[in-house]
Amino acid sequence: MSIIVSNASSSSIQVFVSKYSNSKGDDSWFTLAAGARDSWDRSGWELVAFKNDIDSVRGGVYTPANTTVTFHDFNNITHA
Repeated sequence: MSIIVSNASSSSIQVFVSKYSNSKGDDSWFTLAAGARDSWDRSGWELVAFKNDIDSVRGGVYTPANTTVTFHDFNNITHA
């Protein structure tokens, strides 16, 4: 099981995925390039958060595993 994060914006974004359901997971901030996607090994509900490079804006969603979280911009973060 995993959470997939997709960056549908035209800029890189910083991504954080909590590790409530996987204590061996990494909950550091990672850079996700524009148009890129990555997955995190998680089995339960997790917080997926985003911030810009200068940490002046943040946003996020609380979502279950086996979903894809798509970042369009800070006013448009979807998960399905």
